Amino acid sequence: MKGANSMKKVLLYSGGMDSWLIKQLWKPDICLYIDIHGSYSNDEIRRLPEDVKIVDFPLLGEFELNNKFIPLRNLYFLMIASNYGDEICLGATSGDWGNKDKTPDFLDMSENILNYLWSDKKVCKKIKVNKDFINRSKTNLLMEYLSKGNDIKTVKESTFSCYTPKDGNECMECYPCFRKFAILYSFGYVYSKEEEYKMWEYIKQNIIPTKEQGGYQGTYYTDRGEESIYLIECVEGLKQKYGK
Repeated sequence: MKGANSMKKVLLYSGGMDSWLIKQLWKPDICLYIDIHGSYSNDEIRRLPEDVKIVDFPLLGEFELNNKFIPLRNLYFLMIASNYGDEICLGATSGDWGNKDKTPDFLDMSENILNYLWSDKKVCKKIKVNKDFINRSKTNLLMEYLSKGNDIKTVKESTFSCYTPKDGNECMECYPCFRKFAILYSFGYVYSKEEEYKMWEYIKQNIIPTKEQGGYQGTYYTDRGEESIYLIECVEGLKQKYGK
């Protein structure tokens, strides 16, 4: 039973590796999936655990750009989540800082505006935006999860990260698929030869730069902090196996 002063923890849950790992480690009181009716929402929804609450918010999907980015999305998400509890976790990690709405500064500013709005005398609620995970990498969370005796196969089968699903499955041909593949591969998950080669084809065409200046310096997957070590390790490993 929660104490009188405890806060109700709300995790904004997507089903990707970050939010799934945070769910296992943080133990939220409620997981929220906000259905914006985006291009891959249906594929995410059909994999959600039964304990995830789905909130319908179709308006936001209208603003999805061609690169799948939705301006202001996480600000909307935090505002919605504040109606369900008083400690909110966005479910993002340090590898996502390339987007301004997934940075520590954004979380600080969002907490301030939420507390300003919730301080109205008609409601008067204190909101905390959790920052325990925003400075940690996806790989750091995975290491903690595995250190507790858990199986990497469960991570692979329980998470979904893809921009362009094919027949309801991860396409292995987009950047989220690459990030998930690279980390699990580097941590010892055994993919089939077909999966490895398909990912190598994507890496060869979309990840390895056509002009390498100083190795991988400046390529768009070297700005992921600690995670970059594992992304590069995967690229080098597949390059040795399949590169010509």
